[in-house]
Amino acid sequence: MKRYFLSILLMLMVLPMLAQSARDFIRMGNKAYRAQQYDRAETYYLKSLAKEPSFEAYYNLGNAYVMQQKDSTAFENYQKADSIGTKDPLRKARNFHNMGNIWYAQGLAASRQQGGNAVGAFQNAVNFYISSLRCNPDDNETRYNLAMAQYQLKKNKDQQNNGGGNNDQDQDKKDQEQKQQPKPQNQPDQDQQKKDEDKQQPQPQPQPEPKKDEMSDQAAEQLLNSAQQDEKSVQRKVNKNQNSRRKSLEKDW
Repeated sequence: MKRYFLSILLMLMVLPMLAQSARDFIRMGNKAYRAQQYDRAETYYLKSLAKEPSFEAYYNLGNAYVMQQKDSTAFENYQKADSIGTKDPLRKARNFHNMGNIWYAQGLAASRQQGGNAVGAFQNAVNFYISSLRCNPDDNETRYNLAMAQYQLKKNKDQQNNGGGNNDQDQDKKDQEQKQQPKPQNQPDQDQQKKDEDKQQPQPQPQPEPKKDEMSDQAAEQLLNSAQQDEKSVQRKVNKNQNSRRKSLEKDW
């Protein structure tokens, strides 16, 4: 008799979980994410993927891994999200933006290590930020990050061509410059998530925008010129057919 009741109890516990849809698990994961329970959010997103692979679940799972400082695993999930794809250019832009952030962080780490491939990492960051802007040309955070990645790419290329910092004095100077450089701005505003939980994915917390006096005049000029050049290039390619498309998306969002 006890076994019978135990079996009934187990069924009552398992059946509600089996009845949950992939979308339900995403909602549960979003709730855990906003509560900063990232490991729990990870579990719910994995359950959603077990039910049905989707762009949203892979993208959200990538964010949960970022917040757990598992960048390589996060990048793999962003790639899987991209392989599935989405018709929403704004979501696709955020996915590329996050991938660019991961490469930018790897570039900074590589630039502090002897023999690190900072140039390759920053080049990848630039490519992903450009891809993001092609999907959403109005994203100023991505444009800022692109300018920073281009600045770091040029600086590391110059150092590589000049033989790099091979002594302790050069390395100390390089480390000091890295500390003074503002970090790239992270993912888009979280307020959009509150407007529509079912559609919007959670975002890692944005970092505050650095103060202007944290950057040298030369670096600031390079950043400005780079940002302006990129903006003109991207706008020429997508502005004509993207504007009308973006207006309708914003209205429906």
